[in-house]
Amino acid sequence: MQRLRSGLDSILSGTIGVALLGIFFLNMYQVAGRYLFGIGAVWIPDVTRFLFIWMVFPGTALMHLRRRHLVIDFVLLRLPPRARRTTELVIVGSMLGLALVLFFVGWRIMMIRMDIPYTGWEVPTGYAYLAVPVAALLIAVTSLANLWDWLRGPGGPERKKASDHPDVPVHAA
Repeated sequence: MQRLRSGLDSILSGTIGVALLGIFFLNMYQVAGRYLFGIGAVWIPDVTRFLFIWMVFPGTALMHLRRRHLVIDFVLLRLPPRARRTTELVIVGSMLGLALVLFFVGWRIMMIRMDIPYTGWEVPTGYAYLAVPVAALLIAVTSLANLWDWLRGPGGPERKKASDHPDVPVHAA
């Protein structure tokens, strides 16, 4: 399972990095072209928008994979172990549900947008919105991997006690 996570992390990191560099260089070209030579490419804003969408949605899946997404675990860390395990299972199930909804809604939007081309670039905008169901699949796979780890680990997945959390002060008894 760790090899899958590591490979997925590498692929997503590389894809997002390439998209970010593409956005940077295209915009530098556009700005330099307009101010230095008085010319600009009509297709650059469309390609930039396309790359941005493909950077954001896989980036969301990458943050979920790395478990670096926004988490407010103040209450969770203070629950008794059994309640914490149950709550974490509900969270994993909710993420799977969210991924399912995101997949079907994203697929529907993508299909609708396949009939709408970019204005300066004769490519359907649906290809940009394909990033939504792809990210949903990646989030679902990651959630299933988290569930697998949770079920296989000793007594479930690794659990943090409140005293192990860096933001929780440890009080002397």
